[in-house]
Amino acid sequence: MASPLTGLGASIQRRSTTEQAAEAVREAILSGRLLPGMPLREAAVAAELGVSRSTVREAARTLAGEGLVRYQMNRGIVVADITGADAADIYAARAAVELAAADALTGHRDPAVYADLADLVEQIERAFGRGDVAAVLDGDRRFHATLVAAAGSPRLRRFYEQLQQEQRLALALAERSSRELGRTADDHRQLLDALRGSPEQARAQLSEHLRAGAAELQRLVDLIAHRKEGETSRG
Repeated sequence: MASPLTGLGASIQRRSTTEQAAEAVREAILSGRLLPGMPLREAAVAAELGVSRSTVREAARTLAGEGLVRYQMNRGIVVADITGADAADIYAARAAVELAAADALTGHRDPAVYADLADLVEQIERAFGRGDVAAVLDGDRRFHATLVAAAGSPRLRRFYEQLQQEQRLALALAERSSRELGRTADDHRQLLDALRGSPEQARAQLSEHLRAGAAELQRLVDLIAHRKEGETSRG
C-alpha cells in the first residue's frame, strides 16, 4: 500500500515554483514596471518566467489574494487598479486598526516598541534627507506595521499586512520622484512624540497623520490616472 506521504515532495517543488513566479510578478508590479490595469497574458508570462501556464494561474491566485491582480471578464488577469474610493476605504480601515493599536501601546507602554519606533523614525529622516523616496516609503510601512504589532493581535496584524500591500500598489509608481510624493517634511517624529504622550494626544496626532496620508494617496491615484490617460491618447 502506498504511503500517505507519497507525492509530498513533488507538491513542495510545485509550490516553490509558484512562489517564485508570484514573487517575480509582484516585484514587477511594485517597482512600477507593470502598470495598474495592464493585462497579464498567461502564455507571455509563462514564457518569460520559464514556467507552465498552470503555475502562472496559481501565482495569480496568490497575487489576487494580496490585492495586486484581479480577474476581469474578457481580459483575464490584470494588474489591479486603485481608485479614489479604494484609497479612501484603505485609510478608513487603517484608521480603525491603527487607532486600536495606539490605544494598546499607550496602555502598556512597552519600552521595546518605543525603541523600535524611534529607530525607524531615524531611518525615515535619514532617507528623507538624502532624497531616497523608496527608503522613506519602506520606513513608513515598517513604522506603522510595528505600531499595529503592538496591539498583540495576530489577526489585526495579518489584516493590516493586506492593507499595506494594497497601498504599495498605488505608491509604487511614485517611488522614482520625491516631487511626486508631495512632501516637504516628514512627521513621524511628531507622531512618535504623541504616542509617548497621553492616549488623547496619540489618537489626535495619528488621526491627523492618516488624514494627510489619505490626501497624499489620492493625489497619487489621480497622477496614475493622468498617466494612463496620456498613454491611451498616445496609443
